[in-house]
Amino acid sequence: MAEFNSYLLGKARKSVGNITLCYTRKKNIAKAKIFSRKDNPTPEILAQRAKMKTLVQLAQSLLPIVQKGFAGVGKGTTSNAFVATNMKAVTADEKNVVTVDFEKLLVATGLVNPPKVTVTYDEDTKKFQFVQEAQEEEDGYASAEDKVYGVLYEMERRRARLVVLRARGESGSTSCALPEDWDGAKVKVYSFAMMKNGKKASDSVLIS
Repeated sequence: MAEFNSYLLGKARKSVGNITLCYTRKKNIAKAKIFSRKDNPTPEILAQRAKMKTLVQLAQSLLPIVQKGFAGVGKGTTSNAFVATNMKAVTADEKNVVTVDFEKLLVATGLVNPPKVTVTYDEDTKKFQFVQEAQEEEDGYASAEDKVYGVLYEMERRRARLVVLRARGESGSTSCALPEDWDGAKVKVYSFAMMKNGKKASDSVLIS
């Protein structure tokens, strides 16, 4: 940075090449632009970046589910809450190849009680059959009117589908046809519950 006087430029406020001119405190100032920053990240930082990138991509492919399942969690967006919550569900090897542990992955989280749901898949009909058990109410944690959802996530195509099931106080079954281009063997299935007003959810449970 350098000071200079110039009757020709007057109060300079412009850029010339890699120099930025400005006028402050009754003086003309010339500053060199910084075009790049040398960065020498550690292996730990590179691994963290790889895990973050994978989780951000997962949040994007699960967006309709994440927007419900992480409602009211944290102070940022639901996607940010999803990434922060699921750092423990991803690992990176020495080449920063990331592996997702779908057993640990949460597509919803909260203090509401999880629902009791099981699922089966029929290869002939290509349909998932959700079977739901009615649950008793518990003040602050479970209501008969709570909404219950199923989630299908196709790992290869990175596509998700939200399946509306029955209210918590009901029992019964709900079927869902597999999208035509999905591979049933590569689908992870979750379920979670949500208060009727949509403000709080339960932790999701991997059921298949």
